[in-house]
Amino acid sequence: GARVDAELRHTLAGPDGLAAPNVYVLDPCCGTGAYLVEVLRKIAETLRDKGGDALAGHDLKRAAMERVFGFEILPAPFVVAHLQLGLLLQSLGAPLSESRQERARVFLTNALTGWEPVKHPKQLVFREMEEEREAADRVKHDTPILVILGNPPYNSFAGIANMDEERGLTEA
Repeated sequence: GARVDAELRHTLAGPDGLAAPNVYVLDPCCGTGAYLVEVLRKIAETLRDKGGDALAGHDLKRAAMERVFGFEILPAPFVVAHLQLGLLLQSLGAPLSESRQERARVFLTNALTGWEPVKHPKQLVFREMEEEREAADRVKHDTPILVILGNPPYNSFAGIANMDEERGLTEA
């Protein structure tokens, strides 16, 4: 979070870095939300340093609900990510309201699919799952993502070898 924020401040977003209202962040494989938590912590720190007025909590919650996104394909880490982000926002004085159906923008979706509009999407058995897919697709199609976060491969050589294998580039 801090390195991304520093780079944004120096090159793209000005003095507010990750807290700038035009900075949209995506972690396409967010797991339990560790990187998203750090992004929101950095945004909260910047808002506090700017004056920490009563709007800071409101601005932090807006960032979590409108500008900081995560995609996760596995249900268990997806649930934990929501828990982590909800607890963080609560601890920072910006709790999400269940009665107003506020939620962090972490979606149960495959980050590798859905970027091209589908003319006839498959009907899903559960309406909630269909709503989740539609919300994730709106992010994929309409959001001007500026920052993409993620873990690099731990063994880049193995990653390159596997990609070559998939493309049929390795010798038999």
